[in-house]
Amino acid sequence: MSVSDGVTFIVPVYNGARTLDATLKAILPQDDGRPFEVIAIDDGSRDESPGILARHARDGRVQVLHSDGRGAAAAINYALAEAHHPLVAQVDQDVTLEPGWLERLTAAMDEPRVGAAQGRYVAVRDGGLFSRVMALDLVDRYDQLPGGRTDHVCTGNSVYRAEALREVGGLDESLGYGYDNDLSYRLAAAGWRLRFVPDATSRHRWREGLTGYLRQQYGFGYGRLDVVARHPSRLGGDLVSDAAMMAHAPATLLALVLGLAAVMAASAGQPWVGLAAAATLILGGLALDRLVAGARAARRHHDPAGLLFPLIHLLRDLAWCAAIAAWTVRRALGRRPTPAASMRRDQRTATPAPPRPPADGRRLAIVIPAHNEVLNLPAVVRELRAALDDPPILVVDDGSTDRTAEMLEALLVPYVRLGVRLGVGAAMRAGLRLADERGAAVVARIDGDGQHDPAFLPALVAPLDEGRADAVIGSRYLDGRERPPTARRRAARWCLARLISGLARQPASDPTSGLWAFGPRAVHLLAGHYPTGYSEPELRLFLARNGLRVVEVPVRMRPRRGGRTSLTLPRAGHALARTLLALVVVPLRSPVKVSSDD
Repeated sequence: MSVSDGVTFIVPVYNGARTLDATLKAILPQDDGRPFEVIAIDDGSRDESPGILARHARDGRVQVLHSDGRGAAAAINYALAEAHHPLVAQVDQDVTLEPGWLERLTAAMDEPRVGAAQGRYVAVRDGGLFSRVMALDLVDRYDQLPGGRTDHVCTGNSVYRAEALREVGGLDESLGYGYDNDLSYRLAAAGWRLRFVPDATSRHRWREGLTGYLRQQYGFGYGRLDVVARHPSRLGGDLVSDAAMMAHAPATLLALVLGLAAVMAASAGQPWVGLAAAATLILGGLALDRLVAGARAARRHHDPAGLLFPLIHLLRDLAWCAAIAAWTVRRALGRRPTPAASMRRDQRTATPAPPRPPADGRRLAIVIPAHNEVLNLPAVVRELRAALDDPPILVVDDGSTDRTAEMLEALLVPYVRLGVRLGVGAAMRAGLRLADERGAAVVARIDGDGQHDPAFLPALVAPLDEGRADAVIGSRYLDGRERPPTARRRAARWCLARLISGLARQPASDPTSGLWAFGPRAVHLLAGHYPTGYSEPELRLFLARNGLRVVEVPVRMRPRRGGRTSLTLPRAGHALARTLLALVVVPLRSPVKVSSDD
């Protein structure tokens, strides 16, 4: 990969008005002539952030997206699906890049199999006491890294190879703080190398004040526990947060237990001095460790705030102890991880929006068959919610082997998981059956790869409402504006369309489209008999044989957002053979009786 390859900057935003303008102003000068885009994604801000984003968007250099408030990891994944370039620079809303940051990091990406490269935060002296201590602590740990090697890349100050992010399935959307640790560990496990580039510098504006410090440290501690639960081998930390740092909170918790035991023993007239001495010894050892680190940081970076490491890091350790207690209780109660558990939102400003009423009285449901679509499904669900005022959505996971199952928990939509991959036909049967049981009068099929634009759903449903059709298919080729990209595909599509049109005695301009809407008669029929194999062409024949009316409407479709299509060349050949067989067999089958009273 050359340093001239394009780069997409991604900036997740939530209530970032204090620093956001400076962040965006520092990103734009990084444009060195390569293909370059900036995507800022607002995750439900209630402060002045939307106005700042709108102002930057007006000059055309910043693209603004809006996500649905499910956390930073989900917002970054959404923006990643919209990224156009092979390099992705992820910068947090409170980070200000210094000149040359992008050039130096992308140069490190020229090494083979380097999946990510992180810059270095520099110490700042114009902030409050707590933010200065946080900055000094992190800078001191960076100073200890061995020659540019690292096994943890911080998302807010790094460049990633988009290919690597997509290979490992993006960020884990169930995590708050710690999603960057988890991503780094999965990248390393997949064989990607990580780099630390100390001369690619930036400034981090940490939270100010005691309350902000304690809230953030609680989140760090809670998030780290979620990460260790997924990666037990990282119990001892990594090169950035080593075993000594990881031991601080458990050691502090042990000292607290020993101190409490000493108090209880003294009140009961039992020996207590040994317990108190052990607690004091532990706390003294922790304070000495922090004093050494703080003195080193104060000397190197000429900031006496480092001398306060022992006191302020004791507060940090206490916040981590509170996180350990809360995490343990939640795990014992069977609570699943959520971003809000560690990366809490400001409830004074981020009040949930009232639920939106349905657009009309029609009982419309959306069925999304999906196989290994972890990168695409969040954006598909967001678009559907925005376009159709929250219709009932049902995802049918067709035996995915990536992290689709984990992502579905965070999407907050009903879903069905098939234990093994059975194909689109089986997935649609399961979805239609459940939609039918729940009383849906109209069911639309939207694929999980992001190719289908929900904006066309009203046009797709209109013939059903007007009584002109039992099923409606979205056709890319009906109005003649679009055609298959190669001569071979155009010839194949023409032949298949002519065969199906003749046998079904209905026009079929786009026999392989997966964008459908089904009325009540079609829903009842297909809930038990949706064709398998190359299901789209077979479906046209099956519906026609059973006397159902199929209407086409013109639509536009997009390239898939990410991942890989399931229709590889061998599978396409097998599917075509099944379709040719169906062309002969389907007309000979007896119709399935469908009630005309629906």
